[in-house]
Amino acid sequence: MAIRLGSTVINCTDLDTMTRFWCAALGLEAASEDDAFRLLRGPYVNLSLQRSSAPVATRDQMHLDLYADDLEREVERLLGLGARFVRHVEDDPVDDWVVLADPEGNLFCVCVKPAEEVHDPGARAATSGTGPAA
Repeated sequence: MAIRLGSTVINCTDLDTMTRFWCAALGLEAASEDDAFRLLRGPYVNLSLQRSSAPVATRDQMHLDLYADDLEREVERLLGLGARFVRHVEDDPVDDWVVLADPEGNLFCVCVKPAEEVHDPGARAATSGTGPAA
């Protein structure tokens, strides 16, 4: 395949706060210190932050799903880093996730998905619902 996803970009007004939050949340390192755009790199994912002249007014156009072995522990860790709790969705016994907001209000989900399921996506596909939607 000649095309691949290089990075997900989040528009934000405070690059420093958002860089600290997402680097700590996902174990990333800032690959640049540009005043308008930051590339955050990690061993498994790139995430980019782009300065917006005004706070993002339209939400829910796109969001991140973060996979966790231990949902409660990861949610508590992210809240300690500055995330805000939005809601816990547990109405489907095979899909349990928490919707959080980052320091600028961008929604993201923390989903129960053990590492072995990530390496074998078909492991849960037969019993999975439609998946999380912030």
